[in-house]
Amino acid sequence: MGVLTGTVSKESKRIEYMIKRYREIKSSLPKGTISPKKIGNQTYYYLKYRDGDRIVSDYIHKEDLENLTELIEHRKHSELMIRTLKAELADAKRLLKRNR
Repeated sequence: MGVLTGTVSKESKRIEYMIKRYREIKSSLPKGTISPKKIGNQTYYYLKYRDGDRIVSDYIHKEDLENLTELIEHRKHSELMIRTLKAELADAKRLLKRNR
């Protein structure tokens, strides 16, 4: 096994591990988007997400809004990292296949 092949093989394993970890993180975070709704002079916030075929809309208390916003952003970051790592893994596997 060449140095390049060994390095790419190790990197593939690291990427697979990172994908697994980001999936675990993602599964522990709330899904959906925060949607504001203006009623009169008040703005109310709802967490909207899919549950099977239906769309669920849960009211968010104002004191929970900032924390929930951070959690949603963290989930979006995890989803982005998974997509990026999958693309890197595909490149690594293609390179390994070419060098066999």
